Amino acid sequence: MGIHYEGYASFWLCKVNSKKDLEEYVEIDYEKDEEEIPFPLGCDFNISWYDEDSLEISYHPDLNGWDLLKGHSFMEDLLPDLIEKFQGEMEDKFNSVIIFYDLSYDGGIKEIENEYGYFKYIGTFKWSRQY
Repeated sequence: MGIHYEGYASFWLCKVNSKKDLEEYVEIDYEKDEEEIPFPLGCDFNISWYDEDSLEISYHPDLNGWDLLKGHSFMEDLLPDLIEKFQGEMEDKFNSVIIFYDLSYDGGIKEIENEYGYFKYIGTFKWSRQY
């Protein structure tokens, strides 16, 4: 389950067919009943809510490896630590990234493959707006 937790960020590496698929996978559907999880990633990974201002996604079919994280907020400072902590998780097959800042996911579900693509939870890390 994902919980709002300032100072932590959770990230996924993904293999999707298009930017549109990636966007739809994290898009909140405000028409959903209050009892329902309002976005596909949330349904798959049991995350009930996220702050849209704290989400970053990127689709780069021409990049691979850690280059996928270039351009994301705070990566200039965070990337060396992420490489050290999650080095064994990076594979060249990925073409997209999802990062939820201020969300700590417990990793209860590690990976999903569905009509949107393949999504692998990599981990949660500490971060600070002071970077």
